[in-house]
Amino acid sequence: MKAKREALVSLFTAMREGKVDEDIIDLLLLINSIRGIYTTSSCSGRIGIIEEPALGAKPLSRWLIKVHREMTFPEAKKALENAKEGLIFLKSQPPIFHVVAEDLEKAKRLHELGLASGFKYTTFKVISNRYLVEINATEYLTAPLGRDGRVMASDDYLRFALEIGNSMLRRSKGRLPRLMKNFEKLREELGEDELFYELAREFGISEKWELP
Repeated sequence: MKAKREALVSLFTAMREGKVDEDIIDLLLLINSIRGIYTTSSCSGRIGIIEEPALGAKPLSRWLIKVHREMTFPEAKKALENAKEGLIFLKSQPPIFHVVAEDLEKAKRLHELGLASGFKYTTFKVISNRYLVEINATEYLTAPLGRDGRVMASDDYLRFALEIGNSMLRRSKGRLPRLMKNFEKLREELGEDELFYELAREFGISEKWELP
């Protein structure tokens, strides 16, 4: 599958450059080792503070801070010092995985797997003859903090919003072990992909990470 080869090259290159979220590398390796499926963009879940020029203007937005773990109050306060223009939001987002399946049956299986793992926003769609499954959870938080460099949230409100955002992130990341186990079962069902191991050897992936 040419598309999977390209996706694996992209993943392994990003891993060597330190651009892949460390806490989901083992899971991404597992998924991509399965015959007939592969990942594209994925995220282990994050919390951050973002500036948006206007509501919904995502391409022009600017992260003041973005971490894939819980954020502390001092980190948030320091990041807010750099606010300049636009709407300021605290955002907490759950893990998300985009997985491509080679056929409809595998896409349905991935959809069932995501839901069974507690990722209740899991969906799939057909894009350019590809079956793309988005494994996604429900824990999203967007809390307004200010505008145009002016922080309108009190310290008490910021602490409260951080507490909720961190709690949601912790809860959503807590489903990752279940997702891992379900993909291990899927691998037993579908088998392993030799292309994955061929490219992993070529990129020296096993020198730093344990292959599934």
